Amino acid sequence: MWCPLAGGFLSGKYTRENPNGNGGRLTGFDILPFDREHGYDVVSALRDIGRQHDVSPAQVALVWLLSRPAVTSILVGASNVSQLQENLGAHALTLSTDELVALGRLTEPGAIYPNWFNASTYDAQVRDALARKNT
Repeated sequence: MWCPLAGGFLSGKYTRENPNGNGGRLTGFDILPFDREHGYDVVSALRDIGRQHDVSPAQVALVWLLSRPAVTSILVGASNVSQLQENLGAHALTLSTDELVALGRLTEPGAIYPNWFNASTYDAQVRDALARKNT
């Protein structure tokens, strides 16, 4: 997976209280377009889980990504030796099933248009018929 820490956003240094991350590279330009408000919720969960394991939010994010069935490897983009060492330290972390499920729910992609619109306008009979057809 390319850019597993979302350009550094998932490192935990960008928060609602510190949206500039002390002058990080995402301060003036969003490398990856994403919903920052939702991202702050994800970072908060990564911080909470990290505190329970005494690890960084970045380590939690990397381990969670590697737990995903479609992810076979990740490409870390450390800017310095300490970031590389921190990222490599993720190998010692094991997340519980509950933690993996919570992060999975929090990061579930939302439906894109027109899918969300169609789902809201189908009547129950049509929706059920389509569900049966797709199974």
